[in-house]
Amino acid sequence: MLKKSLVTVLIVSAAIAGGAAQRGQRGGGEGAPPAAKPYVPTSAASLARNPDAFFGENVTLTAAVEQILSHSAFLVEQRPPVNGGSAASPKGSPSGREREASAERRDVLVIAPILNAPVDLDKYVTVAGEVMKFDPAEIAKKVRNYRLDLTPDVAEKYKGRPVIIAKVVVNGSMVDLAMRLPPPYTAEEKSLDDTMKKVGPASAALRAAVDASKMENSADNLAILKKGFTEAETFWKGKSVADAVKKAQDARALVDTIDREIAGGDWDNAKKNVASLNQACGGCHTPYRERFDDGSFRAKLPEKTPGR
Repeated sequence: MLKKSLVTVLIVSAAIAGGAAQRGQRGGGEGAPPAAKPYVPTSAASLARNPDAFFGENVTLTAAVEQILSHSAFLVEQRPPVNGGSAASPKGSPSGREREASAERRDVLVIAPILNAPVDLDKYVTVAGEVMKFDPAEIAKKVRNYRLDLTPDVAEKYKGRPVIIAKVVVNGSMVDLAMRLPPPYTAEEKSLDDTMKKVGPASAALRAAVDASKMENSADNLAILKKGFTEAETFWKGKSVADAVKKAQDARALVDTIDREIAGGDWDNAKKNVASLNQACGGCHTPYRERFDDGSFRAKLPEKTPGR
């Protein structure tokens, strides 16, 4: 049990340091996010007894799943462990109405806007997220593109009580169920991704060659870059994203310029333009490339303005 608990701590720590830190910012292009609050270890019992001390804070806790309320919402409760990784109340504990009334004082509501698989009833989960007072309107403001799926009576029962908006939900199999995973590739996304994965190495190799004033392999790397930016232009034209199209065209034109400078032995200007090309790549990745919690990337389409 101790070894398994240690593994859970390590997994959750990694998720918080990586995925959880990024899950509050979907994508990029809006500058550096504000520094995240540290995560405070606590227990479901402490949070239930003294919620005012935790409102607005990020917390981590490990507790048993007391009840599953919906696809994205469940209750956790502090319980002593039993064999098999389950959790149960010890013998002699209250039952029936007494236990139900007691549970209302002990349980904590968890909402996981992303939950790739259901949690298991009576099994332990480790949760990390921000604590707030349960209020459907405030949750709608806090979590974009999420629709609360609690029944009206349950929503009313927990109004004003603490809720954890979970960014991490690690189950007994050490799987983070709250990871934001990418959707399946479309054929055009897969083609662009395969091509663009070659652009980075080609750009780095070209820069090394130009810095050393060597033409070796420059033609091959220039061809890869031209193909990549041409395909990017075609992709973004199909998405009607004019700014991304312009960025791809500008990058392709820059590669053509570098090609001519290398052919003419104009290494000084070639070095300047290779540096500009690296900046151009970053200038497109920031607004139009999106990182998911598993470390993969997808093309990021601009959000549509309502009514358009």
